[in-house]
Amino acid sequence: MDVHIFLTLTSLVFLVQNIESIHFDFDVILSFVTLDERPVSLLLPFLCWKQNALKSLAKSMCEVGVSTATSLQYNRTEYDLQYILIIADLTCEGTDRFLVKASKEGYFKAPYRWLLLNYEDDDTPLVHADILVDSDVVLVKRISDQEYWFLEAYKISENSEIIHTTRLIWRRNTAKQDKYKNNITIMNQDNISNTENTTLPITYQYNVTNNNILGVPTNTNMFSKVTVTKYGWVEDYRSSNVLSSRRYDLRGHTLTMVNVITDSNETRLHMNDRLYLHQDCITKMSYAVVSICFHMLNATERLLFTHTWGYKDKNGQWQGIVDHLLKKDADLGTLTIFTQERMDVVDYIAMVGTTAVRFVFREPPLSYISNIFTLPFSGTVWLAIFICVLGCSIFLYIASKWEASMGMHPLQLDGSWADVLILIIGAVLQQGCTLEPRYGAGRCVTLILFIALTVLYAAYSANIVVLLRAPSSSVRSLPDLLNSPLKLGASDFEYNRYFFKKLNDPIRKAIYEKKIAPKGKQANFYSMKDGVERIRKGLFAFHMELNPGYRLIQETYQEDEKCDLVEIDYINEIDPWVPGQKRSPFKDLFKIK
Repeated sequence: MDVHIFLTLTSLVFLVQNIESIHFDFDVILSFVTLDERPVSLLLPFLCWKQNALKSLAKSMCEVGVSTATSLQYNRTEYDLQYILIIADLTCEGTDRFLVKASKEGYFKAPYRWLLLNYEDDDTPLVHADILVDSDVVLVKRISDQEYWFLEAYKISENSEIIHTTRLIWRRNTAKQDKYKNNITIMNQDNISNTENTTLPITYQYNVTNNNILGVPTNTNMFSKVTVTKYGWVEDYRSSNVLSSRRYDLRGHTLTMVNVITDSNETRLHMNDRLYLHQDCITKMSYAVVSICFHMLNATERLLFTHTWGYKDKNGQWQGIVDHLLKKDADLGTLTIFTQERMDVVDYIAMVGTTAVRFVFREPPLSYISNIFTLPFSGTVWLAIFICVLGCSIFLYIASKWEASMGMHPLQLDGSWADVLILIIGAVLQQGCTLEPRYGAGRCVTLILFIALTVLYAAYSANIVVLLRAPSSSVRSLPDLLNSPLKLGASDFEYNRYFFKKLNDPIRKAIYEKKIAPKGKQANFYSMKDGVERIRKGLFAFHMELNPGYRLIQETYQEDEKCDLVEIDYINEIDPWVPGQKRSPFKDLFKIK
């Protein structure tokens, strides 16, 4: 009987301790979930707790507005993945196999978050998991019944060692905190003497002046943030809430950049010495910025070279930069133009410089584009001149009729329209006429007519001289370019051949088929040097990359030859960005740096 009572009491004590342990774990999880005040959805796909414990956890989470689920399935949309927190217990049997499977399916990549309970300084379950620098994996280590540590774990590469950093320390509210109060500076209250009477949560700033005052190795004068809630005290050691900003030291890890060389193989030797700047200009500009980024990340630089940015061949296989990124041979590449196909296989990281590919030409002479003999006067001026001449003609006709009725003279107008017309034509052509009015009225009209036409002739002639030297501003769009007398050509690079064939709207297709690559003739693709020289000679539009093109223009053109250059955009692209591997663990680091 005594033995039976003893066993019963022992079972009750164990059950009570188990229930207290479960409730204690709930406080730890609740403190972590509510700390950053961000939406959370809890996933419990592999938790060996009993059903009543799981139901109690779900109920506790529901009270703070956190939903729970037990199914870990692939999501068709990534819009809400940043809210998911996956919880697993490292003491559960089979957890290591579950973590490896989750790693293979990509669940350790951003933006998933993990909370692994009951960590006991054994990294064996995580050795084969891809917890890289973008992984938000937190290990919960039990120090005592009153204290838990939250440790971040990540690896710089798949085969490197696991790095641990202290993220949080959790303590129960019943723990003695008096010995820490001298080092706490309150952030949103006037004092902390009446913490028990203050509405929770409260946030403090903690000045750690003793390296081991919290039992955690820290730097001298390091600050932490202390949050007090009804679930416990949480001391936050994060320097920033942004995960990638806390992991910018890659400890010499090798990062690779693949560079495009199209002009000269000598570019390999002059990536950063500012020699031959017009050769592979965009490649050198990209490398200059990426090299600084690698240095700031404390990474070792490695360079690859290719001849093309990345297009599909006839077999549907990617070439160039895109191929290296897909095979994970490189982490970043030379600035690349956006295309829909590329966006499906690579991520565009950042725009580190501006450049463009456009048609460049000198404005053609106006006489090649328009009939300059109609341009000196506007339509209303021409109408006014016509009305004036017509009025003078009618007045001369009336005057000549009256003079003929008064008497005739061999050199006077005979009152017919023929004589008036001959006089008017002579005046317009700045010529005289043997027949003229004899009386004052007719002579006054004739004088006014000759003076007016002489002034108009002088103005007209001066305008013609100006227009003969004037450039035309009528070529400003692709339809204007198509219908102009300009010859067209393009730099002999693969991206030009690709985009000219890819863009099939009527105007661009007509430009390519009629002026770039007419049927039966050799396509007009030229070297940069040859194309720029053709621009200088005039009546030629060259489709080229602006940065190296203008540098060559600066070196070879006279000053007056630079003033009438015009650009027309053909591709309508936005500025190119640096491409990177799809869902690379270093993506956010590159973006920040």
